[in-house]
Amino acid sequence: MKVVLFDFLMFIFTIFIAWGCVSSLKAKNKFAIGFGVVSLLVFLFADGLIIYYATKGA
Repeated sequence: MKVVLFDFLMFIFTIFIAWGCVSSLKAKNKFAIGFGVVSLLVFLFADGLIIYYATKGA
């Protein structure tokens, strides 16, 4: 599998979303916490797929 810039951007966006979740926890904003957690789960799943297919060699 060829590694492209999009793969690195996905990891960077995941870090930013996690940072936003921590910030919303400190601010106690329930909507932002929920939205951030759902987004973080989706991005972590996508990152897992990127790692799986990158190490599989497909």
